[in-house]
Amino acid sequence: MSLPVPRPQPLGVLPWPAGMLLLPDVPGSAEVADALVTGREPAQWPADLEHVRLALAGDTDAAVAAIRGDDVVARYNAAVLVGGAGVWEALDAETDGELRALVRTAAYSVGVIDEPPGAEDATGEVAALVESARASAYLESGDVASAVALLGDAAQSAADAGSPLFAASLRLTRSDLMRENLDDAASAAGEADLAVRSLPLTAPSELRAELQVARALSRQMLAGTERGALLAVVADLTEAVKVLREDTHPELFAVVNRQLALAYLMMPMGADGDRIRLGVAVTSLRAALRVFTPQTHPVEWASTQLNLANALQYLPSVHQADNLDEAVQLYEEVLQHRDEDRDPLGVARVLTNQGNALGHLGAIDDAQERLTRARELFVAGGDAEGVATVDELLDEVAEAAGRQSGAAR
Repeated sequence: MSLPVPRPQPLGVLPWPAGMLLLPDVPGSAEVADALVTGREPAQWPADLEHVRLALAGDTDAAVAAIRGDDVVARYNAAVLVGGAGVWEALDAETDGELRALVRTAAYSVGVIDEPPGAEDATGEVAALVESARASAYLESGDVASAVALLGDAAQSAADAGSPLFAASLRLTRSDLMRENLDDAASAAGEADLAVRSLPLTAPSELRAELQVARALSRQMLAGTERGALLAVVADLTEAVKVLREDTHPELFAVVNRQLALAYLMMPMGADGDRIRLGVAVTSLRAALRVFTPQTHPVEWASTQLNLANALQYLPSVHQADNLDEAVQLYEEVLQHRDEDRDPLGVARVLTNQGNALGHLGAIDDAQERLTRARELFVAGGDAEGVATVDELLDEVAEAAGRQSGAAR
């Protein structure tokens, strides 16, 4: 049995619980549905849809009170908003086809049943919602590959039904899983790119920005030091950070700034403009560190802190000594949060960078001490490349010491 409502419905487009509500077949509902599925504010909310408007505003009690009628769609909407003992079981018993698939998907989402339904009886955006619930179940069981495959089907179902925002959000999730869990950056970039290009101009700016971030992170994994590819990454991240602000999306704000800095740092240096970009990278890393702290994001903080210290060492400036001194302090803070017994090679790499900065500052004894300890750790860990790097730096520090001694005489 197909749904007795206008199609496509804004299922999966709106935040919970509004994103599970059905717009009943009343005058004006088709126009409201057309607006919502493309990210537009309805020109007018019919009185019979006041419950949807109130649910979007977060006023659940008023939304329930505003539901008109007592047909099965009205009872389904009330169940979505307030649930209740036996409600889902009763709805399941009196429905079939697509409406039963929706009832069971909602029941699964709120934990009433343990398994989501199949999508055999569903079409379009309803099938997409059911398939996304099944993908969530696969993720809970650790089967990422099956979840990714099913999300692809769900995105196509939503797109075919004329629900582009739902399709894009599903592709966003799919892209993130491909990149983070399946190590497939190329497919992840393609999925995010398809979603960005398919978005209507009326799409919410946050969704577009999150897709740009997903596309940029995937492309960055593939870019290496290729300038053109990195500039495309920078373009996406620069646009995204205009929307994903520190006060509204702090973690994404930090990620975007960190990755923007890394893109600039990876570009081959040469022209004056490149030096300006190095300064932008430093500014971006400082912004990320306002969010990443040792207490809240220890791993992200450490890597961002190290990148900032490294960038400061090579930032052209009339205040070079100040930059080097700050870099030394940044390395020291990281060392305070590193365990030499658990991560000796990681400590050795930090000591190597710190010793290099101290050498450039002219603090010869401190530089030799840090580098010597780093060498010992590299030797113990069998890292021949690390040993060679430290030996080269020790030679440079020894030469600097000789020059200091000669100047003193």
